[in-house]
Amino acid sequence: MQRLSIGILFFSLLLLFSLSARGDESVSPAAWGAIRSFRAIQFVAGDSLPEDRVFYGDNRGYLHILKRQHKGFSEEWKSDHLGAGIMGVFVRDINADGKLELVTYTSVGRIFIFAPQTHTLLWQNNENELSAITCMTLANVDDDPHQELIFCADSHLFIYDGKSLFQEWRSQAEFNAQEILVGDVDGDGEKEIVLNTGWVFDAQFRDIEWQSPEPFGDRITLLDIDDDGIPELIGEFGGHFLKVFDLELKRERW
Repeated sequence: MQRLSIGILFFSLLLLFSLSARGDESVSPAAWGAIRSFRAIQFVAGDSLPEDRVFYGDNRGYLHILKRQHKGFSEEWKSDHLGAGIMGVFVRDINADGKLELVTYTSVGRIFIFAPQTHTLLWQNNENELSAITCMTLANVDDDPHQELIFCADSHLFIYDGKSLFQEWRSQAEFNAQEILVGDVDGDGEKEIVLNTGWVFDAQFRDIEWQSPEPFGDRITLLDIDDDGIPELIGEFGGHFLKVFDLELKRERW
């Protein structure tokens, strides 16, 4: 397990190192506190936007953009209040137009999409459409060039098209989850949707591929720990220990 511990420690320190490597004197202690949640932060290198930037959301309901200066980072923009704590932040080209979008969601079911350079609000869902979103990820899971918004809300799994932003699919069954991942976890060349509660779906056709007899963990990530080209699922339980699941063989590995 030493290899796993070192890998996760490296992952946890990577972003903080990138921010502090040049002596970040311009980020406030409050900002550093918010940055501890990797789920609500995204670093974008200067080859995608002029100068490196950090996008993050805080639990008070504000989005922030930090811009790299000569020494460290300074705050370039702070959003209006978005109604509730920020649960996740993504900076992606979701509609395949060659431009990045800033996607965020809140604990009370609101989704907002901004233009990261102009800070313009491009889209938001209706205020009473959803009551709570517990987790979200972005991935291209079908044959079109657009990303999809894949999330758990109100005890169901949803997929929204990244261009039209219309609902493509809503699960009939209820699925409660706090973490969600998309990846080819069984080596079949197709992507799967993985929920930390133990469910694995075919991402394109939404069929259930496996229901684990136990949850995968409070927090989950994918890592190919044996270099066979197929990632294993690593679950963290209670912040104290890890388990490794082989989703190709549908069993706990360690």
